[in-house]
Amino acid sequence: MLASGTIPTREAMSYKCEIPQFRTPIRIYYENQNTRKISYVEYLDIQIKPVGCPVGKYGLLCHKTCICKNGARCHGFNGACKCPPGWKGVACDIPKQDVSVTTTPSDPRDIYISANITFHCKAHHIEVRSVSITFQNVTTKVTFGVNETDFEVSKIQPTNSGPYTCQVRDTRGNTLNTTFVLNVTNCAPDTKGARCDEVCGCLQGASCDRWAGCVCPPGWTGIRCHTKCRHGKYGKDCERNCTCQNGASCSSSDGTCECTDGWYGKDCSKQCKNGRFGWRCQQICTCKNNATCSNVDGSCACVTPWTGPDCDQWQTSRDEPLLEILVSLGSLVVLVAIVMAILYKTGILACSAPDTGEEDKILFELRKMEQDLAQSLQPGWLGRWEKKIKHLTPGPLIGEGMFGLVRKGKLRTFEGELAVAAKTVRVEDSQSYRDFYREAAILVAVHQWLITTSADKYILLEYASKGDILGLLRRFGNINEKDLLGNILGYAVHIPRALQELERLRIAHRDVAARDVLITADDVAKLADFGLARDVYATTQYVRCNRPGVDELLPLKWMALESIENGEYTCQSDVWSFGVLLWEIATLGKDPCYDGRMQLSFLQMVGILRQGIRLERPPGCPEDLYRLMRSCWRDVPDTRPTPEGIEERLLHLRRALLPHDVIEMETVV
Repeated sequence: MLASGTIPTREAMSYKCEIPQFRTPIRIYYENQNTRKISYVEYLDIQIKPVGCPVGKYGLLCHKTCICKNGARCHGFNGACKCPPGWKGVACDIPKQDVSVTTTPSDPRDIYISANITFHCKAHHIEVRSVSITFQNVTTKVTFGVNETDFEVSKIQPTNSGPYTCQVRDTRGNTLNTTFVLNVTNCAPDTKGARCDEVCGCLQGASCDRWAGCVCPPGWTGIRCHTKCRHGKYGKDCERNCTCQNGASCSSSDGTCECTDGWYGKDCSKQCKNGRFGWRCQQICTCKNNATCSNVDGSCACVTPWTGPDCDQWQTSRDEPLLEILVSLGSLVVLVAIVMAILYKTGILACSAPDTGEEDKILFELRKMEQDLAQSLQPGWLGRWEKKIKHLTPGPLIGEGMFGLVRKGKLRTFEGELAVAAKTVRVEDSQSYRDFYREAAILVAVHQWLITTSADKYILLEYASKGDILGLLRRFGNINEKDLLGNILGYAVHIPRALQELERLRIAHRDVAARDVLITADDVAKLADFGLARDVYATTQYVRCNRPGVDELLPLKWMALESIENGEYTCQSDVWSFGVLLWEIATLGKDPCYDGRMQLSFLQMVGILRQGIRLERPPGCPEDLYRLMRSCWRDVPDTRPTPEGIEERLLHLRRALLPHDVIEMETVV
C-alpha cells in the first residue's frame, strides 16, 4: 500500500522520523471517504517538495503581506514588487507614462520558422495622437487616436528577425518608444537542420532540437529515441546506474525499483521482517515454535524437535531421550541470552541511531544563507571548521584583485605543518564580506577550514603547487591529439565528480572555468574559487552586470543562457560552463570567442545564443569531444547531460584513444 501526507512548517528545521515495529496494524483513513484501509508500516520513502508562499504573502515564514497593486508580482522573499507596464512606485500604484510591446504567442518555444506572430503595441496613461510600429527603419503600420495597435507577421523567417519599435506620439508632441528584438531560430515542430528541411521523427514524445535532433525523455536513447535503456541503466540519455538489488527490476525512466518476493525498500535491499513474506511483504508467515520463515515463499525451517509444514508437530528420535533434547534446548536459550546481553551492553544492538543533528544543522544553515546572505548568515555555525589565527603563518602574496587577495601560508595542525592558500578580503564593505561568507559556507560544506574570529578573516585551501589549469594550458606548445587527451583532458574527468558532490549539497558553483581548476602536487584537479577573487582575472573574462539591483562582475562567456537572462544558477548551468571549459582545453587556453567577437554585452550575448550560435569546433578537436560540448550548451537545461553522464563519456573517450593509459583519480572539491 502507498500513502502520502503533508506536514506544513513555518521554519527551516531538521526532522527525524522513527517508525516503531507495531504489534497491531496502523489504521489509515482516506480523505472524504467512509472506507478505511488497515496496513502495516515497515518502510517510508519520504520526498521533500518545498512550496513557495501563497499569493499575496512573502518572507521566510510566508507571514508578511504583499503591498503590490495593479497586478504586480511580489518577490517571495523580500516582498519587492515587479511592476507591469504603465505602473511604478514601491507598490506599483503610481501611473507611469509608458509604452509596452508584447507578442502572441508569448512563449519563445512557440515562435519558430513558418509560424505566425502578432505584436501588440500599447500606450499606458498617455493621451495618444498616433501609434506606429517600425521594423528595419521602415514604418509598417500607423494608427491615430487609439492607445494600442497590433501588427501581424505571417510565416516568419530568419529575415524577419530584428528590432520592432513601437512609437507613441502624445497630443503635446512628445514621443515615447520601446523595442522588442525578435530572434527566429527554431524550426517548426519535428523538423531540424540549417534549412529546417530535415524531419526528426522522434518517438516516445521526445522533443526535436534544431541542431541536436531528438532530445529523448528519460529511459530512451537512439537517434529517434527508439531504444530503451539497457539493463542496469536509466534516466536521461540512459546515463544513470540502477541501484536495485536482489534481482529487482529497474524503471528505465526514473530508476524506481520493482522488488522481487521477499524484499522491500527504495533499492529493494531490505528483507521482509516481523513474520512476513512474498511480494511487498504482504503475506503473513504461519511458522511456529521459533521456526525460521523464508522471506521469499514463506516456507518454514523447523527447529528440532519440531516438524511439519508449519513446524507445529512434535517429533523425537527413539535413540535420543527427551530429557537430553530439553537440556540441549535450555542450554541454547541460556547461551543466546548471554550473547544478546553482551551485545546490548556494548551498544551493538542499541536502538538509537547516531546523532546527525550537527551535520543537518550545517546544511540547513547553508540553505538559509543562500536565500539571503546579507541577513541570514550567522558566522557562529561555521565554528566546526574554525581555526585560530595563531595557527596560520601568512606568506607571500600569490594573487590580488580589487576586493580579494590570496597568500601562500603555513597552517599548524595535529599532523604537522600544511601548505595552504589563504584567501581574504581586501576592501571591507558589505559586498566583499558577503562574497567571503558565501564562499566560506560553501567550502565548509565540502570540509575546508576558515578563520573568522579574528580581525583578519581567511578561507584556507590546500595549496595547489602546479597552479590552475588555464596557466598549464597556456604553457603548452603545439601538442598532438593523443597528448592532449592523455595529459590534459585527464584533469577534466575530475570536474564532473566535483559537480556531482556540489549537486548533492544543492550548491551551484556559478563559475566553472579553466582558471578555477587547481592542480595539486599529486596531479588531482580541484574545483576552486566560489566567487571571492574573481576580480583578479582579465576584463575580457568578466563583464559588469547591468541588470537592475545587481552590481557585480560576471563570467558572461561561460554563463548558461538562463543565467544571463534570468540570473538562474543550477547544476545544469554549471554543466554549460563545463562545456566551455572543455573548449578551453581543446584550444590550449584561448579566450572563448562568439561570432568572431571577443567583447560582448549581455543583450548581444543573449541574441547570439538565441540564434543557435555556439563556440566553433577547435582545430584538431575530436568529433566526440565537440559533440559532448554541444550537448552541454543546449537551450533547455533539463536536456543537458548530467555530471555522471559527462564523466562516463569522457572516460569512454579516453579509453577509446588511450586504452593503456587511463588513470581514474578520486576528485576532491
